[in-house]
Amino acid sequence: MLSQKPQQILLFSQNAKKVGAICLLAFPLCLQAEKNAGFIGIGLEIGRADKKLVGEKNGQIFQVPQGTVALSAAKPPPSAYDPLTHKLIDTGLNDCTPGNCKAEWTSGTMPSDNAKTLQGAENPGRNAPMFGLNVIAGYKQFFGKKRWFGLRYYGFFDYGHSNFSNATASNYTSVFFMNNDKVDMYTYGVGTDMLFNVINKPKLSVGLFLGVQFAGNTWTSNKVSRLKQGYLIGIVPGECAYIPDSGNPCEKNYTGPAVGTNGEINPASMVTTGPLTSRVNGTHFQFLVNVGIRANIIEHHGVEFGIKIPTIPLLYYKGVAYKYLIPNGKGICDGRCEGYYSLSQTFRRQYSMYLRYIYSF
Repeated sequence: MLSQKPQQILLFSQNAKKVGAICLLAFPLCLQAEKNAGFIGIGLEIGRADKKLVGEKNGQIFQVPQGTVALSAAKPPPSAYDPLTHKLIDTGLNDCTPGNCKAEWTSGTMPSDNAKTLQGAENPGRNAPMFGLNVIAGYKQFFGKKRWFGLRYYGFFDYGHSNFSNATASNYTSVFFMNNDKVDMYTYGVGTDMLFNVINKPKLSVGLFLGVQFAGNTWTSNKVSRLKQGYLIGIVPGECAYIPDSGNPCEKNYTGPAVGTNGEINPASMVTTGPLTSRVNGTHFQFLVNVGIRANIIEHHGVEFGIKIPTIPLLYYKGVAYKYLIPNGKGICDGRCEGYYSLSQTFRRQYSMYLRYIYSF
């Protein structure tokens, strides 16, 4: 009996070595928990983006007509000189006068999407789908004996494209509504996520992640040249859009529907600012929240579905103008100034959902 024990011990030792050798050859099959590793990944994104333009006069909403405006003659030249800015300034003349403006409006009172909605709520701006892709590279590490909790640190890059094609007017006089406004968005930075593994199996780990990202955010628009040539056009409440003549909704005895017309604009119904002093800022800081579910399969391969939410809108464009009744030469708006006008355009990626493949080294 005593002679058999050393043989049993020797046999057990040999078997253990064989199992160990097998695990070395097929390590992923013997893995009991996800290990620390570097990783790279690529994914597809789909989300929503919005564009909001706000025109203001002295801090109050300044309605901009909805429709198409076309100048058929040259704009009147600026007629005063500002010694502070060394620029010619507008002195209150309207660009639209009888004979040089034509319009097609959807109604005689020139409604504006810049004003409040019929229900009294603030207009939400233009909203469109955004499609894109993302790449990520970093390192993940887990803590504790069971390794159910970990952290990952990474750099990332997101690209998105959106087309705000549902705008209703496009012209060089009013930049407020522009058809086919195509934008590209780039987000690039670093992030960290907390990893929670709910399932830790030899071949599969499944869990959740939650984290934050710090990034630069850049937007480009194919309409930026029009923004730089911007004029702000508003309406005079209660005035008809057209000069009354036969066949358009402003005719006194007109009984037809309030449909578009090629009649001349009624200059009393419009006010313009002249050229805006403008600035385009395409890049700013972005803070994002990142959350989702993930799975790691046989050590090296992973897949995850997540949602990232940017928190800071980008003031992409800001244009301003003083409209002088009498030039004061001071470059400020005093009692001889009709008002301070501003036009701003803001972009924001509301959220992105993504599906990503991860390879761990």
